[in-house]
Amino acid sequence: MIIEQKLEELNEKFYSYVLAIEDSLQKKDLTDEFFLIDLKEFDNEVIKVLALYHPQGEFLREAVAYLKITSFLTKIRKSVKAFIKKYDFSNEKIDALYQNALSSITTLKLAIKSETIEDAYSTIISYEKIADEIYKELVLQIKEMDNIDEILKTLNIAKKLERISDSVKTIAKYMLFAKEGIDI
Repeated sequence: MIIEQKLEELNEKFYSYVLAIEDSLQKKDLTDEFFLIDLKEFDNEVIKVLALYHPQGEFLREAVAYLKITSFLTKIRKSVKAFIKKYDFSNEKIDALYQNALSSITTLKLAIKSETIEDAYSTIISYEKIADEIYKELVLQIKEMDNIDEILKTLNIAKKLERISDSVKTIAKYMLFAKEGIDI
């Protein structure tokens, strides 16, 4: 069926975007693939699938999920870019947030490829909760710092990394919606 083929193509593109984001975050460098991510074009492709192939039921859920996912992938992309450009100091809590963000993206990537979002969802929720806790600890730690520029820079980077885990959780929710039609 053509709709299934088109949705698989969208899934492959989505996977390649997550892979490029993960790779840049892992390397702490903006790769060529990272700059090739075109989420506006991805949105257009999803709309084209909806318009040309008239999906029914589960196919429609999947196409709608991709439309919803795009904005959260955009947030992750911006957060990764900001982290890579601004993190030029050492902080144990930031490093923990970084590892957590990377782990959540890696879990998402594996779930996309193996279609095991149900299993990965609980792990992704755990990563999001851990990120929240680390962020809270960092805020308490920052209260002891004197340099306002350093405080703001640290908080900005920490928030970007914490948001990655939040956005990955939301993407996983939409993936569950696409697969099972659960309430989101």
